[in-house]
Amino acid sequence: MHGTGQSQGHLARLSAGLEHSGVEDGQGFDLRVLVRMVRHAAAEAERLGQPVPDRLGVDGGGFAALAAYLCIDSLLGGSPHRQTDPEDEEIMVRELLRQNCAANGPVAEWISCIVARRALEPNHLWEDLGLAARGDLSTLLDRHFPALAAKNTRNMRWKKFLYRALCEAEGFSMCPSPTCDSCAEFDLCYGDESGASQIVRNNRKSQEAD
Repeated sequence: MHGTGQSQGHLARLSAGLEHSGVEDGQGFDLRVLVRMVRHAAAEAERLGQPVPDRLGVDGGGFAALAAYLCIDSLLGGSPHRQTDPEDEEIMVRELLRQNCAANGPVAEWISCIVARRALEPNHLWEDLGLAARGDLSTLLDRHFPALAAKNTRNMRWKKFLYRALCEAEGFSMCPSPTCDSCAEFDLCYGDESGASQIVRNNRKSQEAD
C-alpha cells in the first residue's frame, strides 16, 4: 500500500512522543488514543493487504479528515473508501454510540466508527483497538459516551456491555439466565481483561524469532 510505511513511521514517532509527554488534557488523551487506534488498524491493513478504512471503520470524507487531523494524509494511498460494506452489527453499535454521544464533533464521530468496527474482532475490545490497557477504553467511553458508560455498573467487559445494550434497546435479552450471578457464562462477561496488550505480545514474538 503506497504511503503506509511512511505513515506508520510518523505514527510511531507521534505515539512515542505523546506517550512520554507527561500530563495530558482531554484533547491530548483523544489524540493519543486516536494515534494508537489508527496505527494498529494501519499495521493490520498492511499485513492483510486491505485498505485502512476497512480495518478502521472510518470511511470517505471522515477518513480523509482523520488522516489530515493526524497529519498522515499519505496513509490514504489513493482512495479513502472501504472495499467492503459494514456488517449489520457494526452499523448497530455505531448508531448506539452516536445516539449516546455527549457532544457532536469529528472526534466523537471517528471514535464511534472505530469502536463499532473493531468490536467485530475476536480479542478484548481494548486490544483490537490497539490501546495500551483496558483503562484507556474505559476513559474513552466515559469521556465521550458518559450516560451509556455509566450503565456499566458492574464493570462488564466493554464489548459484552455494548452488545447487551443493543439487545436491551431492542427489547429482548441476550442471556439465558435471569441474573448474571447465576449465569454459566459469568466469566465471559466479567473475567479479567488485564495483561500485556496485543501489540506488546506481537513485539515479543518478533524479538523471540530474531
